[in-house]
Amino acid sequence: MTLSVLMTTEGTYPHSAGGVSTWCDALLRNTPDIRWTLLPLMMNPHIEQKFDPPPNVRKMLGVPLWGIEEPAEFIADIPFAQLYDRKRRTSNADIEREFIPLFRKLLHVICADPSDSETFGRVLVALEDYFRVYDYNETFKSRPVWEEFRSYLHKDPTLFDLTECLRWLYHFLIILNVRVPRVSVTHATAAAFCGIPCITAKVRHGTPMLLTEHGVYLREQYLFLSRFRRLFFCKQFLLNLITAVTRANYHFADVIAPVCHYNTRWEVAHGTPQQKIRVVYNGVDPDLFRPVPKLHGDPHVVATARIDPLKDIETLIRVAARIKKTHPRAKFSVFGAVADDAYYQRCLALRKHLGVDDTVSLGTAVDDVVEAYRDADVVLLTSISEAFPYSVIEAMACEKAVVASDVGGVGEALEGCGVLVKPRDDEAFATEVARLLDNPSLRLRLGTRARARVIEEFRLDHSIGKYLDMYRGLAA
Repeated sequence: MTLSVLMTTEGTYPHSAGGVSTWCDALLRNTPDIRWTLLPLMMNPHIEQKFDPPPNVRKMLGVPLWGIEEPAEFIADIPFAQLYDRKRRTSNADIEREFIPLFRKLLHVICADPSDSETFGRVLVALEDYFRVYDYNETFKSRPVWEEFRSYLHKDPTLFDLTECLRWLYHFLIILNVRVPRVSVTHATAAAFCGIPCITAKVRHGTPMLLTEHGVYLREQYLFLSRFRRLFFCKQFLLNLITAVTRANYHFADVIAPVCHYNTRWEVAHGTPQQKIRVVYNGVDPDLFRPVPKLHGDPHVVATARIDPLKDIETLIRVAARIKKTHPRAKFSVFGAVADDAYYQRCLALRKHLGVDDTVSLGTAVDDVVEAYRDADVVLLTSISEAFPYSVIEAMACEKAVVASDVGGVGEALEGCGVLVKPRDDEAFATEVARLLDNPSLRLRLGTRARARVIEEFRLDHSIGKYLDMYRGLAA
């Protein structure tokens, strides 16, 4: 039997670099007998692809969440005449009769009972059906919807609150307009809005659903929104919506495959039975990531990380400033794209303020990530949030000594073969980095153990094999 799988992504593959995209690309390329459909949610329609999907990806259905006025801009397989008919037939009377009862149920789940995943799933399917007949844009921007939204959210929100929340709802649910083909299995790569087509396929057709969690989506949204001190009403509404979506992903998934045991505590806390969960660690090819001779003599600390607040590059810069006092020839290199320009400017300002412009290089591009590790004496990870990062297991496979934040599943990777430090503690990070720079034999011992652990536990072929087994089991 030929397997067909729908993979859904959000803000990652194939439009962005990073660990999730690396994982997606490896899974697709190493399963040539599967007929894949790829549905990426992207932030806007103008983002260029960073990856070229392999030939076994038979169809790609890109959905931009922002940067468009209405779904007709990305729906290519529906004739214009049909889209025009939808607009023409969408009247306030139809909206009152057909949409408002569904909208009321949707708002009840979001605002009053985010744990009612069964109702949420049924409403999502009913909304899909509605938008196959009536126009999405005309409906959401109608007076009946505005009046219902205003009357339901009666906790004295401002006009700005109401407008912003309804705008978010419009964009985040735009994926309901996509028609996906029938497949053997659906695979959501986050417990996020990209899981909605998987949920509706499960409710509508009984299609088995697999969910892989890399970072814990709900936790990361809490961290992101904590940066904004205003807009309390809007933040609460968005968190309620995200919680409802996340819990629905957990509820409808037949199997949840987090990339580390750390993630399971969030999944269980939000109602997932333990028997649904099967941890599948990320894997790398030890023939590709292998020890290579160092070319230069000066001490070198390497990080492979995008410039993003979650990677806490500011702590790395502070570590470099401390190390410079005792190891003035040491260099720090951060290989990775700039994901947040405002944060990048903050990092540049801090680098200048601490006098380490000549010590720390930021946002360095690299075509071959193995080359990034070549000259490293120590590989450093200062993130405040991680799941099971490729940067750690890649460095381990290259026999590098790793100093990393004790977050997420990092400790599961580095057990017995690396150094863990409390996040944001630049003094502790600097102490451990200095200890390794001063002790080549310790670096060698840790690196040797690390590569052996990768070969035993974190091989790419092992990881791919587990996913293939799950696909076959779910489709049987």
